[in-house]
This record gives sequence, C-alpha cells and structure tokens, in this order.
Amino acid sequence: MNDETPRGKLKGLRIATTRERAGALDELLAAGGAQVSHIPLIRIAPPEDESPLREALAQVGKYRWVVFTSSNALRMFLQFGGHDAPGVACVGDTTAREAKDAGLNVSLVPERQHVKGLIEAFAGLEEQSGRVLYPRSEIAPTTLKEGLQALGFDVDDPVAYRTLPDETGMQALAQSLDQLDALAFASPSAVENAWSAAAEKLGSKRLYSIGPTTSAALRKHKLEPAGEAATHSAEGLAQAVIEGESNHE
Repeated sequence: MNDETPRGKLKGLRIATTRERAGALDELLAAGGAQVSHIPLIRIAPPEDESPLREALAQVGKYRWVVFTSSNALRMFLQFGGHDAPGVACVGDTTAREAKDAGLNVSLVPERQHVKGLIEAFAGLEEQSGRVLYPRSEIAPTTLKEGLQALGFDVDDPVAYRTLPDETGMQALAQSLDQLDALAFASPSAVENAWSAAAEKLGSKRLYSIGPTTSAALRKHKLEPAGEAATHSAEGLAQAVIEGESNHE
C-alpha cells in the first residue's frame, strides 16, 4: 500500500481473494485491516501438448523479445527450462519483479499495465522488428499477438499453461458468499468460475477487478465492478479495493 493509505482502512471487512495462490494481495488487504479469505477459483496446469513450448524454449536465443502477460506464464517458462532473452517485456510490475528475481533481463514494462498498454510500449520502440516469444494461456485472446504482428514483429505464441476450475474453491465460495463483503478478481477465469458457483448472488457483493479484461468478464454477466486496478498488480488491486470501500462508507 502507498504511504498515503492509512493502515486499518479495511478494518472489519470480509474480503475474498480468488487467485490460485495466496500472496501479496492477501498480505496487503490484511495489512489494511481486512479479514481475508483465500478462496482459489482457478488452478494452473501445464499445456496438454507441451511440445510447441519445449521447442520454442530450446531455441529461446533466436528471439529478440520474450513477453509475459502473467506470472503464470513466467513460472511455466522457467519450469520448462526457459532462460533469458535479449529483451523481456512484462505486462505489469508484479510479473516484472518475479522475472527480475529469476534473473531475467526485464527491459520493458508499459506505463498502462495491461495488454493494450504493452502494445503501445512496443509501438514506442525505435526498432519494431524481430522475433517475439509470447508464452500464453490456452484461452488468451489474440489481441497481443495481432497487435505485435501489425507493428512488424514475428510472433510465436505457444500455450504455456491451462487455467482450470478449482472445484473445491468454487464449493467453498458458494457456501461462504453470505459471509463476505467483497471479492477481488485477478483474472477473467476466476470471474467465470465464481459465476458458475454463485451466479446472480454475486451481484449482492462488491466486486473488484485487476484490469479491463477482468472487468469485461464481470460486465458480461451484468456485474459492475466496484473498482478496477490502475495497474495490473497486487498493489493496484489492493488500492482499488481500498478506494472502493472508502467510497462505499
């Protein structure tokens, strides 16, 4: 949280986080005084066919850029033996920190921390050519690949991971929803699984989103976000929750 945010601002509020793992978001919300329930709605699995990813990683040196739009893609890149490329681009600060901690040479993080902002950052480079490796989710939209291709980059986008429903977490959400004040979503998949678990009942809670794509997933079900993170990061999402709850008082 930033220095302007009083500790205890969320005191007494019951907030659920929905990522696969508890982490920085949970810690930030708890530091703000919230009663945090970690209810994972997704689980991350390797791709069904690992060969395209393995083939790309075996030749990672031929790429000018490796692009990560999530920490999950980064972790799979490392798990399957990926190593540094001349340039590494990350969609947001959280993923960039993890990449740097792993020893990767992060040289591009967009000011607007979402996919369209990442395309804008590439458009601002002096040299808009070369090969790009984009390890992605199985269900990732084509926005980034097409945007980079339109700029002149040659993009390979092997599937790095699948996002599967966490059935246990979905059951836990259905059972505990009445006790929650708000939920924080960090992916469209988590939104979809929450909807499968609780449907219209979600509308009675304040729902927070990490960015435009996740907000769009909420609006698809006529659920208006109570707040959207300004940056695609745990810090950004925590700040959105704090600001939204302050406005709710």
